[in-house]
Amino acid sequence: MAEVLANDSPKYRNSLICCSPRTVEVSTSPPSSSSTSGCVSADESYDSNYIPRSVANKKLKIHSSATKEEIEKAILQCKEYVFSSPQCSEERKWFVRYLVELRLRLEDLKDNEGVLRVRVSIKGHHFEQQTSASNRKQYCDHCSGVIWSIVQSSYVCTDCGYLCHYKCVDHICRVCAHVVMTDKGQFEMTICPEKGLAGQDYKCAECDTALTFKDAWNEPRLCDYTGLYYCATCHWNDQSAIPARVVHNWDWEKRSVSRIGFQMLNLSWSRPCIDVERINPKLFNFIAELEWVHKMRRGLEWMRRYLCACDKGSSLLSPLFVQLGDVNKKYSMAHLQAINDGSLETQLTELTEVCRSHITNCPLCSGKGYLCEVCANNEILYPFDSGAIMCEKCNSMYHRGCWLRKGQKCLKCIRLEERKKQIDVPDHNDSHLEYDIDKFVN
Repeated sequence: MAEVLANDSPKYRNSLICCSPRTVEVSTSPPSSSSTSGCVSADESYDSNYIPRSVANKKLKIHSSATKEEIEKAILQCKEYVFSSPQCSEERKWFVRYLVELRLRLEDLKDNEGVLRVRVSIKGHHFEQQTSASNRKQYCDHCSGVIWSIVQSSYVCTDCGYLCHYKCVDHICRVCAHVVMTDKGQFEMTICPEKGLAGQDYKCAECDTALTFKDAWNEPRLCDYTGLYYCATCHWNDQSAIPARVVHNWDWEKRSVSRIGFQMLNLSWSRPCIDVERINPKLFNFIAELEWVHKMRRGLEWMRRYLCACDKGSSLLSPLFVQLGDVNKKYSMAHLQAINDGSLETQLTELTEVCRSHITNCPLCSGKGYLCEVCANNEILYPFDSGAIMCEKCNSMYHRGCWLRKGQKCLKCIRLEERKKQIDVPDHNDSHLEYDIDKFVN
């Protein structure tokens, strides 16, 4: 039975550990400070990569069996740290977050005195008790053990999906991935920013477990997304494409990432936060599909302005249109993956044709078109037409052939410059007239 559990657990999956794990001596000493509630932890297991060390050194820790009076005392102490910390600083931000979690813990203690807690707030997580048994096998993110949903109570974070046993909820040391990604606001755009084991003091980046290559049980595992080393409990060899490798090299090969990295990638996979034009503009020259989508987005930006001003056209603004027609020109990993698969090309083509048909046939939208001043024909031009070009100064529209025939000079801009010169030219005859007021005074 032990061999089956060892082979089935994600802790030992794809590792160098043999089938029959060796016996581990269990310490009979009382639990250390790692058994804190996680609201405000200052022990060795705090995540030094996301929580400022100055905050952890305040030693605001609450035991899992803390009473109401102890929590209220911690709230008062945390308030003092909030007021004493500099405004808009990283310390104040984390102190305020801890203060909110302490208050939630206090409310949870009041509502569930002596009863199994339904909701728990720890380290940015918002846990809720799982009431129904899952059809698939689940593993605890803290101890990597199997969760027997029939006989064991468990919690799941409603923000990041962190799953743990009821007995492990007060001992977790990982900050909520939703909190981390909200603070950062973007993906890590450096390819595997590895610091080395020496930079981590030869300890796991999450739980501070000692790492060594001499022992297969504590062999370090590299996260290709964060560039940090983790133990087997915090790194389950989850496979995922890396945003930095995609943007810089268009490399979609899946690589091993830690649990925190896997959760952060899943949370922000559909969030448009990658500015490809700023990070790697040369990528458009090598990926034809990406360049085509980029041009289509420019047309969608203009179509969005037409449709937003029309009552009937606003119904065409689908979620895909809202994301790709946004003016921030950012992509999500889901968009880039759809470009690589070729599925986004078909969706954009259909969406563009439907929107173009409405704009050209709608009396209100078509009345906002342009006429070419060079050829003076009755063909209506729109900013999203491939055969039209717009002047960047005055927004006048021309056919591309007419624009090139006039030497890429805008006729309206030329008239405005000539008119400005006529206004700015002074009258030299009047400038030499001198008036002596004494001649008119008796």
